[in-house]
Amino acid sequence: MTTPQRATDRPIVAAQIVFGVLLLLKVYMAATMPPVGDEAYYWMWGQKLDWSYFDHPPLHAWLLGLMSRLFGWNLFALRALTWLTLAGTLWIFWLWSKRLKPDDPAAWFWPTAAVYLASPMFFLMGSIAFHDHLLIFLCLASAHCFLVFAEHWETSGKGWRWLYLAALLLGLAALTKYNAILLALGLAIFLVAHPPARPLWRSPHLYLAAVLSLAVQAPVIWWNVARHFASYEYHLVERWNDVPFEPGPLSLLRFVGLTVSHLSPLLLPPIVLLIRRPLGEPFADRARTLALSVLAISCAITLAMSLFVQVLFYWNIVAFVLLMPLLVGWMNRRWMLNVHFGYGIAAILFMLFDMTMVPVANLTGQYDWTFSSMRGWPEVAARIAVLEQNEHTSFVATTRYTTAAQLGFAMHDPEVTDLSSRHDQYGIWFDAAAHDGQDALVVSDPILGLAEVAPRFDSLTPLETVPYTAFGQTIYAPTIYLGRHFHAEAKAK
Repeated sequence: MTTPQRATDRPIVAAQIVFGVLLLLKVYMAATMPPVGDEAYYWMWGQKLDWSYFDHPPLHAWLLGLMSRLFGWNLFALRALTWLTLAGTLWIFWLWSKRLKPDDPAAWFWPTAAVYLASPMFFLMGSIAFHDHLLIFLCLASAHCFLVFAEHWETSGKGWRWLYLAALLLGLAALTKYNAILLALGLAIFLVAHPPARPLWRSPHLYLAAVLSLAVQAPVIWWNVARHFASYEYHLVERWNDVPFEPGPLSLLRFVGLTVSHLSPLLLPPIVLLIRRPLGEPFADRARTLALSVLAISCAITLAMSLFVQVLFYWNIVAFVLLMPLLVGWMNRRWMLNVHFGYGIAAILFMLFDMTMVPVANLTGQYDWTFSSMRGWPEVAARIAVLEQNEHTSFVATTRYTTAAQLGFAMHDPEVTDLSSRHDQYGIWFDAAAHDGQDALVVSDPILGLAEVAPRFDSLTPLETVPYTAFGQTIYAPTIYLGRHFHAEAKAK
């Protein structure tokens, strides 16, 4: 009987080719895709540095501000950090590969790197300038340092500097995005599930390391104290109030389906095998226990939440981060690897067409607002520049935070604002009283309309519509209005 060829057996040429293809697709995406609404929104945070921000902690925004000062105001600067975090992630994959297959680390590394990029979830969230690409790297780096510490501590009772470094990196991950707490909970479970680590609960170093992680959150805490805990209230209460969502088992199934399809269904068999049996090598099994601890707590929390509120698939990305450098060790058939590559490349090509060419939904008689509203902002910005001079207006506004950020990015102007009633960072920045009585140019979204903005002006006169067309269809057509006499408080109806 022949033995199945594992993913970590030679040859590795196929994995290298797939990795190269996916890297080229990432280059294409970074260079051609207009800013997603939240990408541009976070970019604006970097132009107005603060201790923290309404929606998320500040670390990613601080780094985006640094990128803008180093590379200017362009798509390269917007997404430059994603390349640095990818390099850091691959570096940690290499460090693990040297421990997991010391006789031939390249045979572990290349399939791992290709599996990672071929997962639509990690390709997408590692390529756009959301907080997740930085979160992925910092969680992986923290876990790596913690595992190195555990290795030293179990053999010699030392290695405390690795524990403190892991705590610092965990703190930075939480300073990037709040759901880094899922890694912290997973680490706590590991200290129970891994018997050699249980005595650590009696060590003061463990609690001092936890204090270090918490201390890194000082800017977020300070910002929230100064603003009546606005960010915490938003995430715990406010963001769920006006979301059109029907809770129940179907919402859970929808969340699971989206998660599996974005992660890749072909990764489920090796995840099941990883759960069922250890590999029999100390570092691999220690890492497996930690990865499963994080997977269990993260999935348990997000699955429970999905029964009651809308949970986006990438909110659970921390659950899978530590699995990615391990999974090839449990792929006991090469065809599983190759089918995953095929699925990933096909899904990513579909996604790139959707995001860089034309939304597929628009070609089938439906309308994808998120991807449609990414288009045409440079043309709108050009018309705004002319109309500002002709109409002598004082400020520019839109009807949603994402469109305000996208227009501001196209204009290279962080002062473009959002006048919707939704609480967001623009509500903190915009001093309505200072603009009372002024005239403005207001860009209206064709779907959202002017209902929320109209009461803020004496009159709104349409000046021109700026359509963006592709494949013979009008993809997005915002209208520019002249708003006369802005009111700091909306007029009574």
